[in-house]
Amino acid sequence: MLENKSVATVIILTIVTCGIYGWVWLYKTADSLENQGQTGGMGAGVILVLSILLGSIGFLLFGMYADQNLNAIKARMGYPTADNKVIYMILGFIFPIILIGMVQNEINKITPAA
Repeated sequence: MLENKSVATVIILTIVTCGIYGWVWLYKTADSLENQGQTGGMGAGVILVLSILLGSIGFLLFGMYADQNLNAIKARMGYPTADNKVIYMILGFIFPIILIGMVQNEINKITPAA
């Protein structure tokens, strides 16, 4: 289930925990996006392992699949879609923490506040 979370909190927790929270967030979010978007993909576990072992490569792939799944969810809900795949992939490779913030922001737009 996608969760509405504060973008600032997600980024600060990722920095404070030296990236560990970012990996937890990545796994949970990738799994939820794949389950709700149903566009297929590599699976949350594979993306997590790649991000731990290869760093930015895992986040690059996450950016690609996150965009596909977010657009599928938005289309199903009647929200306008946008092709952010290239920017997500670039940010995932160069600045993963910004990608985390952008994806969480998009999730916040389509999920109700708790």
